[in-house]
Amino acid sequence: MSDTLGGDYIFDVLSADAGVSAITDAVYNARMVPQAEPSRTTVNYYRIGTWDSRLDYFQLDWSVDCRAPTGRDSMALAVAVKDALNRRTHEAGGFLYHGTVRVGSPIPPADEADVYNTSVTLTVRRR
Repeated sequence: MSDTLGGDYIFDVLSADAGVSAITDAVYNARMVPQAEPSRTTVNYYRIGTWDSRLDYFQLDWSVDCRAPTGRDSMALAVAVKDALNRRTHEAGGFLYHGTVRVGSPIPPADEADVYNTSVTLTVRRR
Protein backbone atom coordinates (compact mmCIF):
# COMPACT_ATOMS: atom_id res chain seq x y z
CA MET A 1 0.00 0.00 0.00
CA SER A 2 1.51 3.29 -1.11
CA ASP A 3 0.61 6.65 0.39
CA THR A 4 0.56 9.49 -2.16
CA LEU A 5 -1.37 11.73 0.27
CA GLY A 6 -4.38 11.78 -2.04
CA GLY A 7 -2.61 12.16 -5.39
CA ASP A 8 -3.72 8.72 -6.57
CA TYR A 9 -7.31 9.54 -5.51
CA ILE A 10 -7.29 12.69 -7.66
CA PHE A 11 -5.73 10.94 -10.67
CA ASP A 12 -8.12 7.95 -10.46
CA VAL A 13 -11.24 10.12 -10.25
CA LEU A 14 -10.26 12.70 -12.91
CA SER A 15 -8.93 10.11 -15.39
CA ALA A 16 -12.12 8.05 -15.17
CA ASP A 17 -14.62 10.92 -15.21
CA ALA A 18 -16.56 11.29 -18.47
CA GLY A 19 -17.07 15.05 -18.03
CA VAL A 20 -13.35 15.73 -17.59
CA SER A 21 -12.39 13.24 -20.33
CA ALA A 22 -14.77 14.96 -22.76
CA ILE A 23 -12.69 18.14 -22.41
CA THR A 24 -9.16 16.77 -21.92
CA ASP A 25 -7.31 13.49 -21.52
CA ALA A 26 -4.15 15.18 -20.21
CA VAL A 27 -4.13 14.89 -16.39
CA TYR A 28 -0.81 15.35 -14.58
CA ASN A 29 0.27 15.04 -10.95
CA ALA A 30 2.82 17.81 -11.39
CA ARG A 31 3.27 21.50 -10.64
CA MET A 32 3.80 22.21 -14.35
CA VAL A 33 2.46 20.64 -17.54
CA PRO A 34 5.29 18.89 -19.44
CA GLN A 35 6.57 20.98 -22.35
CA ALA A 36 6.13 18.02 -24.70
CA GLU A 37 2.35 18.00 -24.06
CA PRO A 38 0.72 18.93 -27.40
CA SER A 39 -2.71 19.77 -25.93
CA ARG A 40 -3.40 23.31 -24.75
CA THR A 41 -6.28 22.01 -22.61
CA THR A 42 -4.86 20.22 -19.58
CA VAL A 43 -5.31 19.51 -15.89
CA ASN A 44 -2.38 19.45 -13.50
CA TYR A 45 -2.55 19.15 -9.75
CA TYR A 46 -0.15 19.51 -6.84
CA ARG A 47 -0.14 19.82 -3.05
CA ILE A 48 -0.51 23.34 -1.69
CA GLY A 49 -1.18 22.65 1.96
CA THR A 50 0.61 21.05 4.84
CA TRP A 51 -0.34 17.81 6.47
CA ASP A 52 -1.32 18.64 10.05
CA SER A 53 -0.62 15.36 11.84
CA ARG A 54 -2.08 16.78 15.08
CA LEU A 55 -5.57 16.13 13.68
CA ASP A 56 -7.34 12.83 14.36
CA TYR A 57 -7.93 12.54 10.62
CA PHE A 58 -5.93 13.24 7.48
CA GLN A 59 -6.64 16.51 5.64
CA LEU A 60 -4.61 18.14 2.88
CA ASP A 61 -5.25 20.86 0.26
CA TRP A 62 -4.37 20.40 -3.41
CA SER A 63 -4.48 22.86 -6.30
CA VAL A 64 -6.01 21.55 -9.52
CA ASP A 65 -5.14 23.85 -12.45
CA CYS A 66 -7.65 23.74 -15.32
CA ARG A 67 -5.87 25.17 -18.35
CA ALA A 68 -7.45 25.99 -21.73
CA PRO A 69 -7.09 28.48 -24.62
CA THR A 70 -10.15 30.53 -23.57
CA GLY A 71 -11.48 31.65 -20.21
CA ARG A 72 -14.80 30.00 -20.96
CA ASP A 73 -13.14 26.64 -21.75
CA SER A 74 -10.95 26.90 -18.66
CA MET A 75 -14.02 27.51 -16.49
CA ALA A 76 -15.91 24.64 -18.18
CA LEU A 77 -13.01 22.33 -17.35
CA ALA A 78 -12.97 23.62 -13.75
CA VAL A 79 -16.70 22.90 -13.42
CA ALA A 80 -16.14 19.37 -14.79
CA VAL A 81 -13.34 18.88 -12.23
CA LYS A 82 -15.61 20.23 -9.48
CA ASP A 83 -18.41 17.89 -10.53
CA ALA A 84 -15.99 14.93 -10.51
CA LEU A 85 -14.32 15.61 -7.15
CA ASN A 86 -16.73 17.58 -4.95
CA ARG A 87 -18.21 15.41 -2.20
CA ARG A 88 -16.80 12.37 -3.94
CA THR A 89 -15.64 9.37 -1.91
CA HIS A 90 -13.23 7.00 -3.63
CA GLU A 91 -10.81 4.31 -2.52
CA ALA A 92 -7.26 4.63 -3.78
CA GLY A 93 -3.99 3.16 -2.55
CA GLY A 94 -5.77 1.33 0.26
CA PHE A 95 -7.34 4.50 1.71
CA LEU A 96 -10.89 5.84 1.48
CA TYR A 97 -10.74 9.53 0.48
CA HIS A 98 -13.39 12.24 0.40
CA GLY A 99 -12.97 15.62 -1.31
CA THR A 100 -14.58 19.05 -1.20
CA VAL A 101 -13.91 21.76 -3.77
CA ARG A 102 -13.66 25.55 -4.16
CA VAL A 103 -13.47 27.03 -7.68
CA GLY A 104 -11.55 30.23 -8.43
CA SER A 105 -11.79 32.71 -11.31
CA PRO A 106 -10.02 32.23 -14.66
CA ILE A 107 -6.57 33.82 -14.75
CA PRO A 108 -5.64 35.26 -18.17
CA PRO A 109 -2.51 34.05 -19.99
CA ALA A 110 0.80 35.64 -19.00
CA ASP A 111 1.94 35.77 -22.65
CA GLU A 112 1.07 34.36 -26.09
CA ALA A 113 2.52 30.95 -25.23
CA ASP A 114 0.31 30.64 -22.12
CA VAL A 115 -3.39 29.75 -21.73
CA TYR A 116 -6.15 30.61 -19.26
CA ASN A 117 -6.01 28.87 -15.89
CA THR A 118 -8.89 28.34 -13.49
CA SER A 119 -7.62 27.04 -10.17
CA VAL A 120 -9.69 24.59 -8.18
CA THR A 121 -8.78 24.05 -4.52
CA LEU A 122 -9.49 20.51 -3.37
CA THR A 123 -9.48 19.56 0.29
CA VAL A 124 -8.87 15.82 0.62
CA ARG A 125 -9.76 13.98 3.82
CA ARG A 126 -9.51 10.44 5.10
CA ARG A 127 -9.67 8.73 8.48
